[in-house]
Amino acid sequence: MKVFRGKIWTALGSLMDHAGAAASTKASTAAAPDRALLTDIEAAIARCTDGGGGGGSVSDDRHVHEILFLVSNAPGAITFLSRRITARLEAARTPATALRSLLLVHRLLRAGDRYFEQDFRGLWASRDLRVNAPRCGCSCSPLAASGAGVNYVTASVAAATGACSFLHGYTAYLEERMQWVINQSGNLEPTPRPQQDPDDGKPHPHSSYDHAAAEALLFKLAMCQRLLDVAVQLLPDNNTSASASARSAFGIVLRESFKVYDAFKEGLDLMLRSRSVSLTKSLRVSAHEVLRKACAQTPELKDFYHKCKKSNVGKVMEYPVVRVVTQAIELVPPVSREEELDAGEVAQESEGDTSFESKLETTISAVWVEFDDDDQQAGRETTGDDHGSLQAQQPS
Repeated sequence: MKVFRGKIWTALGSLMDHAGAAASTKASTAAAPDRALLTDIEAAIARCTDGGGGGGSVSDDRHVHEILFLVSNAPGAITFLSRRITARLEAARTPATALRSLLLVHRLLRAGDRYFEQDFRGLWASRDLRVNAPRCGCSCSPLAASGAGVNYVTASVAAATGACSFLHGYTAYLEERMQWVINQSGNLEPTPRPQQDPDDGKPHPHSSYDHAAAEALLFKLAMCQRLLDVAVQLLPDNNTSASASARSAFGIVLRESFKVYDAFKEGLDLMLRSRSVSLTKSLRVSAHEVLRKACAQTPELKDFYHKCKKSNVGKVMEYPVVRVVTQAIELVPPVSREEELDAGEVAQESEGDTSFESKLETTISAVWVEFDDDDQQAGRETTGDDHGSLQAQQPS
């Protein structure tokens, strides 16, 4: 019996050794495709960023989708992808090469699904993916004054200056764009910032829902203005527009700016219709700043679209109608200097204090007229005070 049991244990041990050897062989054979897959990813990156890629052609789209397909088949490959793009960007010796790497980042961000997009932005936040333009010594670079830059080679002075200017502008745009996502309807929206308890956790005298909605709206409007700010600085000059990569990058920026402006316009309309929402001082200061900035930004945006349409640089036929905001500073109650300095501190609001005390009536002509109840009464008695009599937004 003992001999029989010994033979059984010997057979079981041999069987287990055989199974372990088979598993290790299978694991080693499975590792080979992973290495081959990473090699394929690097080759696809090279095809997109070398001299023949980056122009927005059908073949470039095929390479972008090839990268997305390869990354989807290997968990963790997106980290390898991000680091390889970063290495190519930092090793670029010409503005054109750096621009093609940045354009690849932008196109991957747009073409990937929401899981890829989330992981890609996470790697940007952790600095595994960096979209900083290489240093250059051109006058357009902030490093030029300190002498810390290194001039790009094989480019004329005029062409290098225009190309570097566009490159740094595109870098600034991508840094902002990384803080936006494409929602289910295909529109851009800023990533929500972490939620914080209002007034450092102290009880808020107003509806928490109204406060959160107003805060989210003002945050979205401010983010729209930030992205539009960097977009309008990106109009290519004659030297830069000759580059296929620059034309492709600018075309994407231009189309995205349309969506961002539409979101801003809708949000601004919603804010101006909010007559009964009570806000803290900090949010009233934010609303005041949004409207004051809109006064300066909307004429600039209208002029930017006019130049783009005239030069046909983005190959876009339909442009949005920009509604120029005028006299916006009167649409909200004036904010005192003390309130501006006190915006971040806790402030107890009175019951009658509202965000927009005046009532707005909107006509089909898109000219908004603001009537304040107190001003209407005063207007019947005197004709000298024209405050609040007319606030207009002129359509382009």
